[in-house]
Amino acid sequence: MSPQVLVKIQEELRKLDAEPILIDGIQLKPSQCYHFDTNPAHVLFNTNCPDSLKERIEAILEKYTNQDETSS
Repeated sequence: MSPQVLVKIQEELRKLDAEPILIDGIQLKPSQCYHFDTNPAHVLFNTNCPDSLKERIEAILEKYTNQDETSS
């Protein structure tokens, strides 16, 4: 994965982080529910992470990983 793609993914995840989520009655930043690492690129979700958030994060990753694969 190119550094430019990683920057784009991180930018989208930062934007997503500005939208608080409610988990077990507590308002949290989305980033408190998952961990994104770049070597290799992967996401680890907490067990209480809502499926809707998982889907949004996976869509962001898919958007850029598919783009990266087609541009190779």
